[in-house]
Amino acid sequence: MTPKNAEDFDEFQQSELEDLYSWIDSIPLSRPKRNINRDFSDGVLVAEVVKHSLPKLVELHNYAPANSTTHKIQNWSLLNRKVFSKLHFQLSDDVIKSVALCKVGVIEKVLLMLRVKTSKAQFELNHRVKAEQTITPPRAISDKPEADQNISSGQILLEEKEQENLAKEETIQILQAKIKRLEHLVHLKDVRIDDLQNRIEQLRPTGHQRR
Repeated sequence: MTPKNAEDFDEFQQSELEDLYSWIDSIPLSRPKRNINRDFSDGVLVAEVVKHSLPKLVELHNYAPANSTTHKIQNWSLLNRKVFSKLHFQLSDDVIKSVALCKVGVIEKVLLMLRVKTSKAQFELNHRVKAEQTITPPRAISDKPEADQNISSGQILLEEKEQENLAKEETIQILQAKIKRLEHLVHLKDVRIDDLQNRIEQLRPTGHQRR
């Protein structure tokens, strides 16, 4: 998913914001968070967020604290190229500029997307590590009694099935969240339509003009 510009993001519900802030508060960062738009504007804390979830994906020494918009954009461009691309998304120049200029509401939307992408990457990494750990060299398998070999194979298949179900559940949760958001937007539109219809009714004449 690649947002085209800052306005392409939907507005947050309060519950989404509270959940997002709780997630950020759970991550140890190098400096205190006083104003999220300003504190995250140079990309350094964003790099730390990714480092916390996926340590091998980020080299923090590449991202220096910055005050100038130019240096902030350089940090974000590096994140885009070296980190976000590996998580299968990138931010447009418009979004990067909005974040660097501390535009209200944009960094939360970037962090929400980042949270989804890092969670997915963590899940895939854990699944790959577990799969590698369950693979036994051929000689070790052949030395086991046939019953033990069947049990090991069954355990591997069971774990793979459980991981597959977890992936499906995660996808379902994401889709349900999107559906909930769409239903909310439809409700708001219905309320707006009803309001407009009421106004039209009020503007209509109440009697017939005499000929």
